[in-house]
Amino acid sequence: MFSNITNKKIYQQVINQIQDMILSGKLKKGDKLMSERELSEKMGVSRTSIREAIRVLETMGIIESRQGEGNFICNNIESSLIQPLSMMFILNNGSYEDILELRNMIELEAVKLAAIRGTEEEFEELKMISQNLTNNDKNCDKEGIDKMIHYKIACMSKNFLIKSLYKISLNLLEDFIVNSRQKIVNYYNEEEILNNQHKKICDAIIAREPENAYKYMKEHLDLIKITMDKI
Repeated sequence: MFSNITNKKIYQQVINQIQDMILSGKLKKGDKLMSERELSEKMGVSRTSIREAIRVLETMGIIESRQGEGNFICNNIESSLIQPLSMMFILNNGSYEDILELRNMIELEAVKLAAIRGTEEEFEELKMISQNLTNNDKNCDKEGIDKMIHYKIACMSKNFLIKSLYKISLNLLEDFIVNSRQKIVNYYNEEEILNNQHKKICDAIIAREPENAYKYMKEHLDLIKITMDKI
């Protein structure tokens, strides 16, 4: 478990030990940490150092402090990385090409895995979502359904890293999906081209045709790039 600490930066060493236990699987999402007193005794450091380490881990989004209950490993650590990624993107003058390249790397692999690993229940859910996209209801939130399809595909990949990377990037990808969809609809003066592309992607996944799913997703991403380059 924990070991004594003698380094001058004591609170940082406490942080390192807790992070190591998470990475090794000894601490899992939702687990409750020992009390500050117990951690202090186990590590041989002051409660002040423990408290400082917990404060930093809480700021990082790794630990969640619940009033009257204690400190817990966050169930949704990925969400704490979204804002820093968005800030880095802005500070480094990120462009739509950067986002499109990221989408290609994540989604072209995800769509193949979704076709291979998806369950019948997930296929049924994806079918229902895509049907909502192609219906004629003018009050339907097409942009919201568009985003839902892409996130569903990432989840169906059953790859934790793909899902996590997509979720971490969601803030950037959501805005990009909405903006690119609006620009494509305006450029071609109709949205059926996008709706039909999404339907072909979903149909290929449901039919368990990974190569076709990849092909149609690539056509979709290529259309976005071609259109964005023209505008």
